[in-house]
Amino acid sequence: MDAATRMFGVDLFGDPVLQRAAEFVHGDRVVLSRRWGAGPIGLAIGCNPSDADGAKDDPTSWWLTKWFHHAGFGGYDLANLYPFCTSSPVECRRRADWAATNDWHARDQLLFVNLPRVIALAKAAHQVFVCWGNIAWDSDWIDHVVEEMQTGVAPWPNLWCWGLTGTGAPKHPMSRGKHRIAIDQQPILWRAA
Repeated sequence: MDAATRMFGVDLFGDPVLQRAAEFVHGDRVVLSRRWGAGPIGLAIGCNPSDADGAKDDPTSWWLTKWFHHAGFGGYDLANLYPFCTSSPVECRRRADWAATNDWHARDQLLFVNLPRVIALAKAAHQVFVCWGNIAWDSDWIDHVVEEMQTGVAPWPNLWCWGLTGTGAPKHPMSRGKHRIAIDQQPILWRAA
């Protein structure tokens, strides 16, 4: 029995109460979803996906599940600035630098698949949290994504975080040491709409 089943249990039919889903487009994860009951649906936006999917969690998705549940949410979606599944920041940067590498597939995934999905999720969420940490390197891309979320068609969500790094970036849930985020951390307004 995995930790989520122990935390959320099973229904009368033996199905896990925690519902897991993930949406992949051409091998890149554009959204990870977790649902467990009634309540608002939050959105967290990280830098790039790891290996969590519709069947398994990773440390980040497990932390997010615990935090959103503790805060009274009925579930959350996890999207990313970059949809490229890798644990290597170097590999993510290489794919994101599509102009230098002539990787038109990466360009299309980033601009025409991932970005519109992130914006739609942000405008549909009850509350939006940003958590890309210091590994998000391209401040122009970050500003573009934020501007797309907070302009255009309403609603224009405020962006929340769980703390800031020394450089002012929104902390990642897996921050270590003295920067670790407590499970009862109150949201901090990162950028008002």
